[in-house]
Amino acid sequence: MSWDVILLPKAHEDRLSAISYLSNFYPSTPLKFENALQRAKDRLAEDPYGPSAYYDMPVFRRVIIEKKYTMFYIIDEERHEVHIHRILRSSWDLPRILRNAEEE
Repeated sequence: MSWDVILLPKAHEDRLSAISYLSNFYPSTPLKFENALQRAKDRLAEDPYGPSAYYDMPVFRRVIIEKKYTMFYIIDEERHEVHIHRILRSSWDLPRILRNAEEE
């Protein structure tokens, strides 16, 4: 049985921001990112427990996208859903951003 994978509003904003940023490079770069994101979502739908918990904030699990982005999610076992909270550049101060998101 596969899991429902839900992109939460902030993650959707992150996705659009990444696509906008990546469109400044090669024309194929945003599409490569979108394809990698879709493959990651498909893998989570099959096995959300595969990726590791994020060591700085174990409430989140994470998936690396195209070596430059990290997707953070939480598993809702009761509803059989995966909630994607953020998609952030891996080079950013991720713990600070995630802590600030919890406070909002």
